[in-house]
Amino acid sequence: MKKIKWTILTLAILSSVGGAFASRPPALVSGLYYFNGEGYMPVTGQLGVTYVCESSTSTCTYTYSQGVYTPYQTASSYTPIAVTLTTKPTPKKNN
Repeated sequence: MKKIKWTILTLAILSSVGGAFASRPPALVSGLYYFNGEGYMPVTGQLGVTYVCESSTSTCTYTYSQGVYTPYQTASSYTPIAVTLTTKPTPKKNN
């Protein structure tokens, strides 16, 4: 019984420590940038609404601090979602 108790206690401690290292606070949208091939551009909008990070070997977004761009979301690439505008149907002309 003691072996099971110590095993469960050890797993609980390891998972809590691992979770603490794996989690990070979400960055503000205004503090994220993406690289467009020529320079870093600020990210506008919300992830999943105006842009997505598709799976790839590059970096999707960066944070900027003290003159250095640091990768924030890796193993993905920045892709804007096309905005579709709804248009009113045009009435048919009777000829």
